[in-house]
Amino acid sequence: MSNVTEEYEGFWKNVPYATATLGILGISSNLMGLFVLVRSNLLSIPFVSYIINILLADIGSAATVSIYWSFLYTINNGKIGFCQSFAYANHLTYSVSNLALMIFAFERFLLLNFPLTFQAFSRKSVVYLMLSTWFISSIIEFPEYYKYKEFTVGDEIHCKLVQLDGAMAIMLTFVELIWEWVLPSIFLVLLNGGIIFALIRRKLTSQSKKSSDRGIARALVLSCFIQVVCPIPRSVISLLMRYNVAEIPYPFYLAASSTFMILSHSFNSYLFMMSWSKMKTEYLKMFCCANKNDN
Repeated sequence: MSNVTEEYEGFWKNVPYATATLGILGISSNLMGLFVLVRSNLLSIPFVSYIINILLADIGSAATVSIYWSFLYTINNGKIGFCQSFAYANHLTYSVSNLALMIFAFERFLLLNFPLTFQAFSRKSVVYLMLSTWFISSIIEFPEYYKYKEFTVGDEIHCKLVQLDGAMAIMLTFVELIWEWVLPSIFLVLLNGGIIFALIRRKLTSQSKKSSDRGIARALVLSCFIQVVCPIPRSVISLLMRYNVAEIPYPFYLAASSTFMILSHSFNSYLFMMSWSKMKTEYLKMFCCANKNDN
């Protein structure tokens, strides 16, 4: 398997630039969402800490995938340093985003299905939970640091994908397939199924519920759906390449995996902004076109 593309032809020449541009757009949208939340009075709302943590993780993941791997690593033909650190950072931030979404979905599930017996977590509890997502992910994702190896040839730094075997190969397969995709997919599908069922039941029984809560729930369902679907091409192609099931050209791997992964970290800001009326109002205030009576 070739680690980098030695020669681009036709369409493939544009892939690194396209993925980098897509990544910058995703990073910009998440930064805008963070700016809206930080400059407003929404920080006092406990679940806003979930959104902030998700956006921070998405910025890190989109930046490492699009700018470092899809662009700098590729156009330099692997002659670039810090690949081990960036590989680790990429998977770390992706894991944090998954964990934060699962915890957020779990809280919404309990609030919607057991409103009389469950109360939302306090702001302090949410902050501690979000800090724990970074701590847990930093431990579980550490094998990713050893997936690449840096070495020097003369004055040049090279970065090479290592063909691991034994226990390390098993650990990497667990991290990339089970931890990053299978488990989050199962939990998110189950939790969001419960959220959707609760929303339908409340609508049919005419139970009162604040529109802001419904908006957050809808945004969360869509965000989780994107988080489940977008990693599929990357996971499948990575496994096929790692176990030599198929010889897949690096440009195709770059286009398929990076594009979908960047997309999975680019929409969360828009989803919450468009579904939650308070965040939408704060966004509109930036352009001096908000209605003061909006809630």
